[in-house]
Amino acid sequence: MKRYSILLCLAGVIGLVSSAVAQAPQSQAYPFQLSLVSPVAILGDSSSVNGLRINLIYGANENVTGVDLGLVNQVNNDQKGLQLGVINLVGGNVTGGQLGGINFVAGNVSGGTMSFINLIGGNVSGKQAGLINLTSGDLSGSDFGILNMVGGDVAGLEVGLINLASGSVAGGQAGGINVAGGAADAQFGFVNVGLEGACWQTGLINWADQLDGAQWIGINVANEVKGLQLGVINYTVILDGLQIGAINIAWGKDSIWKVLPIVNANW
Repeated sequence: MKRYSILLCLAGVIGLVSSAVAQAPQSQAYPFQLSLVSPVAILGDSSSVNGLRINLIYGANENVTGVDLGLVNQVNNDQKGLQLGVINLVGGNVTGGQLGGINFVAGNVSGGTMSFINLIGGNVSGKQAGLINLTSGDLSGSDFGILNMVGGDVAGLEVGLINLASGSVAGGQAGGINVAGGAADAQFGFVNVGLEGACWQTGLINWADQLDGAQWIGINVANEVKGLQLGVINYTVILDGLQIGAINIAWGKDSIWKVLPIVNANW
């Protein structure tokens, strides 16, 4: 009963303070906000906070600059500073950092996010760490997680069990399965796929449309090779370089020696 009484008293205090500031223009920013469950709060949802916001259960405001603390933190537009909560929801952009169980940002992130699940609707410039990191736009920085998915290009590093990038990877991917929809600078994993091309692939299975560099360790497959394939089985259609392995296949080679053991070469 004491807990319920305290909550009721707190709700009453918040209501009194809220009515005191209700006459002020809601578009301006206030230095402090205290919410129980929005709209039971000192400030209305349409106001902004420039300082400290505390959401005991759930709070919503237009913009927050500073420190945002609570169980469920919702910012309708932009968040600047530090956001700590079990669930963080931002309808605009984040400049700074987020730490929580689930971080959702509809816009861009410039800084860092850390949680079990990070869902970013725009671009990320900085670092992400979580079990699942989903970025709809481009990543300029690094992803660390079990599953990392980037809808655009990667300029940096993806480290995880599964790393997927729809665009090119100007940097590297390291994990169990690495897939780049565009060209990939470097991939290290059990399975590496460069749908357009790759410069360096190290894994048990390596596949690239165009290899301009090296593939090595296991089974290496590329439509066109300019460089080196070093593995157990090496396959390409167009070879402009060297294959070293148990079985080496250069199917488009202008020679009867398309399949050779140990070494195959063509320039």
